[in-house]
Parts: sequence; structure tokens; C-alpha cells
Amino acid sequence: MLPPKPVLSLEMILLDQQAPGRDEAIDLVGQLLVGGGYVQPAYVASMKARELTMSTYVGNGVAIPHGTFEDKTLILSTGVAVAQFPHGVNWDGSNVAHLVVGIAALDEAVSKTLWNTASPADVYETLGRPWQEAPDPAPSSRGEGEKD
Repeated sequence: MLPPKPVLSLEMILLDQQAPGRDEAIDLVGQLLVGGGYVQPAYVASMKARELTMSTYVGNGVAIPHGTFEDKTLILSTGVAVAQFPHGVNWDGSNVAHLVVGIAALDEAVSKTLWNTASPADVYETLGRPWQEAPDPAPSSRGEGEKD
């Protein structure tokens, strides 16, 4: 049995990349997700299909491509791939992306942890930890011996 994967690891981040267009940029982050074992190869086509119904450009030079809801079965493990394009990529004819963050959707356990936390450290730990089972509850922010 393979060890669980972190949602984001250094191997899933590429800097100083170039791509002639949106589809090639999606191919790059999609292939990172495939190579990392996060998604099946068909997920990359699903990421491109999403762009045909709704742009994943979110502003400020950032795009967050992800697959369609119907293709979530192609996700093997929650994961994030990041590619930096210093010279930009024409995303949709009117926007230029410099940071492309490919996402293989957060599973329910990860999402619920992030929905319910009150600690930035929990968010950081959640996104950097390998996922196989639910995390331990966060310790109280109050020190030992404190009274109500």
C-alpha cells in the first residue's frame, strides 16, 4: 500500500514556465496531477471542458482550473499543482494568467476540516498533510490551567 499523499508538495510546483495558451497551461498542471498520482489522465480533458462552460480565471493573474463535477470519479486523491508563468498566458481572450493552480477537488473529509476550523495553523496543516483519515482534533488555544 502506498503512503498517503500531501495535498500540496514541492514536487507539484513549477516556476518560470511558458505556455502558448490556456490549454497548454492546463495540460502542464494537469500532467503534474497525473504524474503525482492524484488523477487519472482523462481528468486533464475534464479540466479543459470546464473552461468551455465557465472560465476558471479568478482575477489578479490567477486561474484555478479543475475538472467538471461529472468527472470527479477520475480523482484518485485530493491534490493541488501550481505553475508560475512570469510572462503570462492568454487565458480567455481578455485575461492573462501568471499563476495557474490546478485542483483535484478536495474530498469531503478535507473540506469539512477546513469549513470548521478556527485556526490558520489548521488550514496550513490540512493542506500540507497526507490524507488518508480524518485529522486529530486541534488542541485548545487556551493554555493549561486557564480558568473560564
